[in-house]
Parts: sequence; structure tokens; C-alpha cells
Amino acid sequence: MTTAPASPLLDVSHIAAGYGDLRAVWDVSLRVWPGQLTVLLGRNGAGKTTTLRAISGLNRAQTGTIEFKGEDITRVPAHQRVRRGMAYVQEGKRVFRRQTVEQNLILGGYVRKMRRSALRQEAQRVYEIFPVLGERRGTLAGSMSGGQQQMLAIGQALMAQPALLLLDEPSGGLAPAIVSDMMNRIAALRELGLGILLVEQAVEAAIGYADHVAVLDSGKVVLSGEAGQVDDLSVLRDAYFGKTAAPALRAEES
Repeated sequence: MTTAPASPLLDVSHIAAGYGDLRAVWDVSLRVWPGQLTVLLGRNGAGKTTTLRAISGLNRAQTGTIEFKGEDITRVPAHQRVRRGMAYVQEGKRVFRRQTVEQNLILGGYVRKMRRSALRQEAQRVYEIFPVLGERRGTLAGSMSGGQQQMLAIGQALMAQPALLLLDEPSGGLAPAIVSDMMNRIAALRELGLGILLVEQAVEAAIGYADHVAVLDSGKVVLSGEAGQVDDLSVLRDAYFGKTAAPALRAEES
């Protein structure tokens, strides 16, 4: 774990969001720094996906503010957030199943408005990160394993050269051995200078790579701090089941 830069890449302050009249998150504050990994944990229904959707602009933040690269983007449309350097990989390995690996990657890079030939060159960077995708560049995405499809979904996002990567449950449905490999690869993306916000259910796997941790319960952040402060899983269990988190672990929310 490295020391966080002074200014966060993403600064979410006291946001509330939901679906129509249904509010799913009530008070969420968290930060992500360049080259660091923040893990957002919580039980099913705690509001993790809603939080990511609000940050990405797919759901409107009803209250609070979202700052990205030092600018308030709370009311900025989702497509403009992508152009500013934010990429969201949604849960469920969302790839174009009837397109090849390389076609999927090229589609992911269209936001950059480059020639197709230039995008093919850019795909080489993704193949270096995920070699199996290079080996299967001509394979239809739908014929690949779940782990390979998840790598492809992340690769698509990387084609846009984001500064911030939002990942929703990348380990979902994967075998335990594959989860470990996936987490290794996600953690390695920090070396590119990416800020990463990772939503995960695989708590032990995720926290082992995290720089910072936040825990949601009933739509509110109940624990937030550096990963080294919450490496005791009993602290996380207390947060998951609604017990009061230690004040020292809340300091990062301010």
C-alpha cells in the first residue's frame, strides 16, 4: 500500500440516490486516489451498485456532491463523464457476445474518436495486461469462459484510457481460483496510474489488495479508512451487521 496523494481523483460527499421515488442510498462519502484501490463492501441490498451508478451518472445524485479531477460533476451527464475519463464496468460480464474479442475492444475505444486501425494498435496494450485476450482475439466473446469475459469487459473499459475505473462485482460467478487471479490483475492496474473503485462480495480477496476500504450498510457508509486499519475481519463483521465502527476508522469520511 502506498501513501495517498494530497488530492483525491474522486471525492464523493454525502450523496443520496435511488430509483424514482425509491431512495437506495442515504449518505455516502468516499474517496479514490490516482494509482490506488478503494474497495466498497456491504451486504446485498446495502446500496453498492446504486452508489456506482450515481458516480457514473446513470442514476441522479439527489443530494450531495461528486467531484472528479477537482471539478463538480454532480449534474454532468453520464456520457460526458466517460469523455472526462471515467469508466464503469457493470456487473454481469456485459460484452457483445456475437462479436470477437478484438471487435469488443474496438467498440470500447470509439469514445476516443480514433481510426479503427489506431484502435487495433491500442488493443495491443490490453493484450499485454490480459494475454489470454490476445491469444483469443478472433474468438466470439460468447464462447469464452466467465473469467475471460470479465477480463474482456475490463479491457473494453481500458480502451477509453480512463483515469478512474469503477468495477461492480468482477468476481461474480467465478471459481475461487479464478477470483484470486482476477484480483491480482485488477490490483496491477494501479501501476498504470488508474484510480479504482471496486465493489466486491469476495471480502477477504478484495481487502488483501485494497489501499482504502468503505463499508455500506442500509444506504450509509458505516466504516471508512485505510485498509491497514480494517485488516481485522471482526471489524468488518461488526460493520456488516450494524455494530458501531471505531471512531478512528471514520476519520477518512470528513
